[in-house]
Amino acid sequence: MRAVKDKNNYLNFISTLENRVFNKIDLSGFLSVNSMDEREFYIAEEMYKKDILQKLTKGEELGYKIYPQKTKLQ
Repeated sequence: MRAVKDKNNYLNFISTLENRVFNKIDLSGFLSVNSMDEREFYIAEEMYKKDILQKLTKGEELGYKIYPQKTKLQ
């Protein structure tokens, strides 16, 4: 279990499987749907429905990106 922020800066708990996909997207910055297997795609889509991931289109590729986890101090 891990707590991550969604697009509204609320904390959400994610499971171990979701954490693996989240870390993979976090390390790459943007993860294309074409580079995922079916299981990762399903998990990423469910996390998108929970507002934990952003769905973006870069050029011709559809993929996922995380919302910023850190906030800037002013």
